[in-house]
Amino acid sequence: MMLQKIIKSFFSLSAITLLSRISGFAKVAGIACVFGRDAYVDVLTAVMILPDLVYKFLSEGLISGAAVPIFVKYKDDDGALNKAFWTIFWATAIVCIIISTVLALGTNSICALIMPNIDPLYESMLRELWLVLIPYLTLGMLSGVQTSLLNAKLSFSSPAFGPIFVNLAIIAVLPFSLDKGIEIIAIANTVGACIQCLWLALLIRWNKTMDIRLRNCFSWDSKIASDFIKASAPVVAWISLLPFIPVYERHLLASWEGAIATLNYTEKLFNLPLGIISISFAYVILPNLSILEGKERTDFLKKALSLACLVMIPVIAVVWIGADFIVKIVFLRGNFLEKDAIAVASLFRIYGVALLPVSLNMVLNRGFFAARNYWVPFVAGLIATLVQLNVCRITVAQHGINGVAVAAILAGFLQLIVLLFYSFRKNKIKQ
Repeated sequence: MMLQKIIKSFFSLSAITLLSRISGFAKVAGIACVFGRDAYVDVLTAVMILPDLVYKFLSEGLISGAAVPIFVKYKDDDGALNKAFWTIFWATAIVCIIISTVLALGTNSICALIMPNIDPLYESMLRELWLVLIPYLTLGMLSGVQTSLLNAKLSFSSPAFGPIFVNLAIIAVLPFSLDKGIEIIAIANTVGACIQCLWLALLIRWNKTMDIRLRNCFSWDSKIASDFIKASAPVVAWISLLPFIPVYERHLLASWEGAIATLNYTEKLFNLPLGIISISFAYVILPNLSILEGKERTDFLKKALSLACLVMIPVIAVVWIGADFIVKIVFLRGNFLEKDAIAVASLFRIYGVALLPVSLNMVLNRGFFAARNYWVPFVAGLIATLVQLNVCRITVAQHGINGVAVAAILAGFLQLIVLLFYSFRKNKIKQ
């Protein structure tokens, strides 16, 4: 019965996620049509690393991994749930504001790291775009807290509309971007994040998930805050290393004109099946895994892994065979030329292989999160990240931009091996 409910929730969430990804593709295709794959769009795609990283953080469970099990624990006690939500909300806000301040103060150094050989003509533009996008960090993470609360109450599809508002905000300003400049795209991205937060707050109110009136919003529980911080600390430590990967990749590719844009377009394609299938599945199974214990949790996790394999292997085959066709359908228009399509398709074909280990890692991590075991995902993620950073330099030197995908595949499978070893041979999921 639980599996049937999960499958039903998965399909409903996947359908909304598909709409989100379609709007995302419309956004990226619009940017490709307007700007092509030149140095100008490299500046935009370089700073868009920040919202991309927020998406990566949330998909890897930075907020939900710690918050959902806590919300599930208090889901039948309205008073405790209210206190838990606002405690986690304010704790997240405080941390994000501190990080945002550091990012703002370090703008010059960060931008120099992202694009070390940037043309002086675009240097000030890069810094301005970075400052405009910094608020997205706080807005995105707070959206993650709200989504975690709704997920704990087994509401999945409605919260998934949030990213659509962000994409639509950017699409709405694209016709004006040539006259107003790419700055308007960064502004629209941040405005869209505000709309997403408002949408999630309305859902919480409409669904009567929790009483969010002003008089209740200043709740704080030191024990819950401590539990959340202890639970999220290993996840934060691991995921904090993830920004170094795209930053380092773009550092390696910065001297090749159009390479950063190629990587960005490929990542958008890669995130389509990853978001619709893998991330949606991970969101749905986490609350249910948090309810189960012992052997029941382990058995359910094995079924989830089997299902993920059965779905992702055919998807990888489709990517490998149809990469050229997919890229042409999505991007080949306007200033995005045939040579650009060939470059993106070549990278996408190799990157597609990484869908399998990345998807299985997401499922396994949720098993550990549900068991309140956060250190194993940290160790596995740390090993994989360090390997990817070291291997990427070698593979890029040997294979060019395609070397980025090769390094990602190797790191993904290494992480999978470590997680599988600790999941079942050491029986860590049964806690």
